[in-house]
Amino acid sequence: MKLIAQRLYLRDLEPSDIDAVHEYASSLEVVLHQEWGPNTIEQTREYVAGCVMGNSLPDRRTLELAVVLNDGSLIGSYRATLSEDGTEAEIGYSLNPRYWHKGYATEAAKRLVEHLACEFHVREIFATSRPENLASIHVLEKLGMQQIYLYRRNVLIRGEWRDTLVFSVKV
Repeated sequence: MKLIAQRLYLRDLEPSDIDAVHEYASSLEVVLHQEWGPNTIEQTREYVAGCVMGNSLPDRRTLELAVVLNDGSLIGSYRATLSEDGTEAEIGYSLNPRYWHKGYATEAAKRLVEHLACEFHVREIFATSRPENLASIHVLEKLGMQQIYLYRRNVLIRGEWRDTLVFSVKV
């Protein structure tokens, strides 16, 4: 699969992506608001191997996609998980900090949402963020998402109970 946008494209993760994925997956700055990480190289290998295996399934419900600039540089990844009935999907993403604040996360998300709506006929897209992750919230708002829930102290991240915001957009 290859989803082409203006400055980048999304494609299935491949075994050769381990080093580029590990560059951001091992960064505390990237995983500051995540339940996982920072990854060891072995954890990154296991993650990429799991993505490659999952992406090879003919009836996959989860898309694990690399975000790649037109020059071939892998700068992050997106995940989209379809609901059982296929009418909803949840998206999430991680980007290498060297590429933050350049509009790449929004560009990739818009292309992915378009794909989910057109190819899978998804009617609603969800995403979560921590309240203090203002950059991520800004990306979600650029997709037309609105906050629909606030879960208080529902997730444990590195020993601290944190809140979760849930965003949604109808497509």
